[in-house]
Amino acid sequence: MKIVERIRSFIFPVNDFSRLDLKKHIPALDGVRGLAVLLVLCYDCLKLQNDGFIPTLLARKFAASGWIGVDLFFVLSGFLITGILLDTVGRKGYWKSFILRRSVRIFPLYYGTLIVVFGIAPLICLAWGNESALNALAAVRKTEFWYWSYLQNWLFAWQGTWPEERVLNHFWSLAVEEQFYLVWPFVIIACSRKRLAWLCFGLCLSALALRYALLSNGFPGVTTYVMTITRMDSLCAGALLAIAFRSPAWLSRWGHYLPLMLAAGFISLIGIDSVYPVLKSQSFAAYSVGHSLIATVFALLIGTLVVLSRRNVLTGLFCFPGLISLGKYSYAIYVFHRFVYRAVKSLDWSFLPESSHGWAIFTATLAGSYLIARISWIVWESPFLSLKVYLPRPDAETVLPDRRTHDKQDASQRHEKPQPITLS
Repeated sequence: MKIVERIRSFIFPVNDFSRLDLKKHIPALDGVRGLAVLLVLCYDCLKLQNDGFIPTLLARKFAASGWIGVDLFFVLSGFLITGILLDTVGRKGYWKSFILRRSVRIFPLYYGTLIVVFGIAPLICLAWGNESALNALAAVRKTEFWYWSYLQNWLFAWQGTWPEERVLNHFWSLAVEEQFYLVWPFVIIACSRKRLAWLCFGLCLSALALRYALLSNGFPGVTTYVMTITRMDSLCAGALLAIAFRSPAWLSRWGHYLPLMLAAGFISLIGIDSVYPVLKSQSFAAYSVGHSLIATVFALLIGTLVVLSRRNVLTGLFCFPGLISLGKYSYAIYVFHRFVYRAVKSLDWSFLPESSHGWAIFTATLAGSYLIARISWIVWESPFLSLKVYLPRPDAETVLPDRRTHDKQDASQRHEKPQPITLS
């Protein structure tokens, strides 16, 4: 047994759990965001001709499975958001601080994009005489209420199909996450950690059962794909991981085995996909049990990256600067990538060999989305994010500009600041 443990420690060196502080920034999780948005871009924008070469076939397979990037976003959100709420529940300003901090992060880019799409873009298209774009914008404007209210995913579920104009189709996942943000704080308040864990487990099973029941009774796959209640297994898989990491007994018993569990889960997922296509987009297998299996593997991936030492190869891959940079701007990249893709596709690529068009269009889309996302971050998002200094988390000790005297007086009336949670 000691030999097995030594081999495991050599291949998968883990951090000292007594020094593990979940409130500290974990760079590898930025890499997870980067992988998630890269998967989405590959699925939406990497369209390659089948030339028979093995690298092309592998790239086509990777791109065809890129839809799972959204599942990765959900699992990561469930882990991070649940962690934040568990660390601050019961403290003054718990709900208000969380909602306001989420709002300054999410709303400016989201509603700014809607203002452009519904207000400014039609005027530009009209001035340029771009009739096809104008018609697409006019079609999506008929349902703009659903986007303003973050309910577009339920519209798609009710219609049972994606809108033909494909202007804001990808915003369905933003609606799912926003609905989760609004409800989950109250769930955390109402449940002990043990009950919360059981609730998450029940929601995972319920989401799977509901998807299977709907699909078996002839409902379109889109309906099960976009409804919040049928995607809770991805969010709750991350939430279960957050709960587990705040249990010293669980972590000391199972934390060392997360890398091995990840390896077993990944191999099992690939093996299952070879006989039952759980990674095939829009298949019954993917729409039913696929989401649950994928969420489990992604939860194991996130947990592994948290416990692994920085000198591990896997951690090093997710700390690659390019991947971390994609993760930093992943929100804006996700929002803008379809607009950029449409613009790039409209360009004349005839000067390149036809076999390279797919790669060229994807590269230009990735570069353009990244560039616009960085500009958005500097010009639009960062000024709003700077407001977070006025919205400290309940466990944070932040001195507000020009109010230092007032804050010092308040500090004497507050309880002592809680120490960071460490798992020992």
